[in-house]
Amino acid sequence: MSTASHEFANDVTSPGPIASRKRTQWGGIIFFKVEESVFEAPRYRFAEHSDVFDAMFRLPAGSDGNVEGRDEDHPIVLEGYQAAHFEAMLKVLCPTIDDVISGTFKLEKDEWIGVLNLSSRWIMKKIRSFAIGELSKFSLNPAEKVALGREHKVAKWFQDGLTELVSGDPIQPLAELKSQLGVEMVCTILWIQNQTLRKPHKEGLVLTGLTLSMLACWYCKAAILNSSQNCVSCAQVIALDDRNALYLARGTTALWIDPYIPSSGPAQASICVNLQSVMCRNCSKLALACVEYSCPSCSNNNSYRWLSLLPGKLVGGDDDIQMVLDEFGDEIARYKSFDQ
Repeated sequence: MSTASHEFANDVTSPGPIASRKRTQWGGIIFFKVEESVFEAPRYRFAEHSDVFDAMFRLPAGSDGNVEGRDEDHPIVLEGYQAAHFEAMLKVLCPTIDDVISGTFKLEKDEWIGVLNLSSRWIMKKIRSFAIGELSKFSLNPAEKVALGREHKVAKWFQDGLTELVSGDPIQPLAELKSQLGVEMVCTILWIQNQTLRKPHKEGLVLTGLTLSMLACWYCKAAILNSSQNCVSCAQVIALDDRNALYLARGTTALWIDPYIPSSGPAQASICVNLQSVMCRNCSKLALACVEYSCPSCSNNNSYRWLSLLPGKLVGGDDDIQMVLDEFGDEIARYKSFDQ
């Protein structure tokens, strides 16, 4: 052996044990037929998030040797589902590269309802929880909360919606309530509301719930916020009508009356609030930024120290909550257990 070859052999070090390759089990493509549409999707996405599909994919082939879902001519037929809901679910399971790169992901309200529907039926717990969080960012009216809460077993929506309905003034139109909730539930809600109205009310101003949707422009009295906000202290999402997310700090002048006496006509007054006193229940710290807020209706800038409080949305007294629990407590408990 030459000297050069001998030196090269001495310089070569042992590579050590060879690392095994890590394989990603993609599982191939699966075909589904929903209504009149055929969809193809990565098989592993469904198996990964749902025990229902994981068990389905492990079933042996039929006696004729055909495997459902193997191609477009032999799709898995999903009866009783909507194609629009399935398409929305695919957007969540298989986001686009643009969504991943930008860090943004947005579906419309109806699409999130479809995702919630399917994730609940297929026991996709992570996706269900995410869909509930995203839908909570929309402004759901009380009847929507009750209807969606009952259909998809979301206890918080169901209870909050009922409480808002029985204590709301004015209540939603009767025809609208019957179409969304059914006659039996509407009768129960109206009965509870009637019972609470019969009870004597304490004198003075009682604030039983504070929501983002109650914060209004000092100039035109229009709502100052029209979407959910993140707490400035803990980043918790605060939905527009979540009456359990905020509270007023003790020991501060949080509310006061702003009188207005015109040259002619009756005197008027507004209830005002200082955002320095509005706290987040999740972290017990300041909830909203202490900055100027531009009114989306009149474009005037509002100081955070001087926002009006919209009337007619102070809901959820102890009597209302207790009567809702008396009538619907068992149903609420079943929905709470659904996510456990």
